[in-house]
Amino acid sequence: MPGEKLINAVQSTFSLYGLVLSRKLSISLAKELLNVEENEREMWLMQVIEQVLAQNLSDTQITIENLKLAIEECIKPNALKDTETVLNVIDVFDIPRIKYELSENKFVLETVTPNLVAEAQYKSILFKDRFELLWYRTMRHELFTPPMPGERKKDWIELVPIEHLLSGSKEGNVYVMGLLSQLVEGEYYLEDTGGTIKVDLQKARFQDGLIMECSIVIANGDFKDGILHVKNLGFPPAESSSNARVDFGNANTFGGLSKFSLKLSEKLKTYEESNKDGMIVFVSEMWLDDKIVLRKFKIMLEGYSEYPPIAFVLCGHFLSFPAKPSSRQKLIEGLKNLADIIIQYPDINQTSKFIFVPAIDDIGSPKILPKLPLPKNLTEDFRKNIPGAIFATNPCRIQYCTKEIVVLRGDILTKMCRNTLYFPFQGNIHDHSSNVTYILEIQSCITNISYSRSHCNCRWI
Repeated sequence: MPGEKLINAVQSTFSLYGLVLSRKLSISLAKELLNVEENEREMWLMQVIEQVLAQNLSDTQITIENLKLAIEECIKPNALKDTETVLNVIDVFDIPRIKYELSENKFVLETVTPNLVAEAQYKSILFKDRFELLWYRTMRHELFTPPMPGERKKDWIELVPIEHLLSGSKEGNVYVMGLLSQLVEGEYYLEDTGGTIKVDLQKARFQDGLIMECSIVIANGDFKDGILHVKNLGFPPAESSSNARVDFGNANTFGGLSKFSLKLSEKLKTYEESNKDGMIVFVSEMWLDDKIVLRKFKIMLEGYSEYPPIAFVLCGHFLSFPAKPSSRQKLIEGLKNLADIIIQYPDINQTSKFIFVPAIDDIGSPKILPKLPLPKNLTEDFRKNIPGAIFATNPCRIQYCTKEIVVLRGDILTKMCRNTLYFPFQGNIHDHSSNVTYILEIQSCITNISYSRSHCNCRWI
């Protein structure tokens, strides 16, 4: 039994860091300290407190779970926790939504109840939430942040809300942020949560990127007689991951089981660096009914047989023809043939994961995003034979150690080029399509989406 002096020392040390440890837990921790040399007890106690503080506590009262995790971390510092997964495939229903909380003046995470059958009101909510996210994110950028009282900023750009223009309080050269829409055929408008103005794009200079209808843009031009004559048109500025994470600390914004961002895990980073030859192979248009495709895939497996990859991400379409009555049987036969090929390579079968991401036209669920996995009744036999089979949603997210990967199967670039207002004649088209704001915008204007799950089609941080 530990002495009263040691118990009080434990409680007082926790109190110095603003933590409240009950007497019962103090006695338990003091018992653990008895197993440590007396001259090392203070150092060991400080390590426990550091691990407790690293748990992103919501309350100063320490629970037995907090204390257990901290002690385990000190005893086995290199062991991975249950939530520290090396590879994890996250479907759309485990992805938190990011929203701006005006009362707290910061972005927060919100848990969303799974619901693919959205009511009509969600369509307007989608555009409202999207605009507000981009608006508040842009207002944090140094170019658009208003000066503090008494401060002088030379390079400050003022974003003018549309309702100010409609009230007549602002004219001349202005910067306006809004949703680009075509309310009347051949006539474009900018919309925000406060109103709508007509825009003239005849002399507009388009910045890098593929700007489409329904894109949220920043327009600079002269506002006169109720019309904004645009000189420059572009996307809001991008924000780095480090800046975007400021509001969330070490909270998990990516999705999955862990409460904390695995991107910051030192243990997973060490594991990742020790496996530098590890790789994830992506294959698109995996036609399971095509003998040539299966033969080529077998050649690929043959090449990887001595060094199995971490995972194969196999994306649809999984059939070479549009859906019809025979599609179900063809898919079952194709999965059986694929399983027969994989079984021929035992090391790959036992070590590698096979992640299936359906295309929007694959059978099993409506042609909207997010799309559900292939039906279980079609994949049951494949799962039995291939232990590493994972049938994911489209889009889905893959976490490998500290890497965060978003997989969205869709012919997005082609549709973007087809719908862009201005096609760039210089540079690589892929560079123009890589603007971060596309990640949120492209789906609603060129692809059918579920309005209540629109946040699943984007990646902010």
